[in-house]
Parts: sequence; C-alpha cells; structure tokens
Amino acid sequence: MMESSKFAFADVLGDGEQTALLFDHKGVVRAGIYLDDRGFDVSAEIGSALAGVGAEATRAMRHLNLGEWRAIMCECSEANLALAPADDGDVVLVAAAPSVPPGFVRRLLDMVSQRALAWRRDVA
Repeated sequence: MMESSKFAFADVLGDGEQTALLFDHKGVVRAGIYLDDRGFDVSAEIGSALAGVGAEATRAMRHLNLGEWRAIMCECSEANLALAPADDGDVVLVAAAPSVPPGFVRRLLDMVSQRALAWRRDVA
C-alpha cells in the first residue's frame, strides 16, 4: 500500500479516537490505517479478518429478501464499528472508541464512504 493511501481519510476523521479502512473482497487494504492501542499498524490483520464480509452481507440480505445492504453497525466493548459497501465488492470500515456515539460513527461512515469513492477515482 502506498504511504499516501494510509492517510486517505485523515482529514475526514480528524483528531478523535476513530480510524477507517477501505479493503477489497479478499481483505487486502487499499486505503486507510488501523492502529491498535499500542500504536502498531494492524490494518492487514483487520482487513484479513473481515475478508468476505461484503459478500456475506449481500448473501444474507438476498436470503432474507431485504434488498441491498447499505451499512452494518456494531457496538462492542472495545470499539464501535460501521461497515458499508463500496464499488467492486470493496468495503469501508470505520472504527471508533466505545465512548464515541454510534450516530457520529454512522455519520463518519457516510463521509468516509464518499471519500473512498473519490479516492478510488483519483488513483484509477
């Protein structure tokens, strides 16, 4: 991953306790960075763990006859997470500290999703 792609979402995220990734269907991170609480880049591990999540969400929605998926929100003890589909099977992830309100995480997801689309156009 190019160094500049790590910071593709930095100005959208600001200085708070949140991060964002754009990864493909295989879990390969295309943009963004995810630092753990020790400051280590765990982006590849997060992307790998979430490989296929977009296809699974699509499959579940099809079986439930609910239409296309737009977002998944998870409130966990370690983080609040939000995921959304991007072009070509890519997925956007926003993660924030549990203290960050879920509504704000959802709003960040919208902004990061828009930035991901623009970023992909710019690098194409």
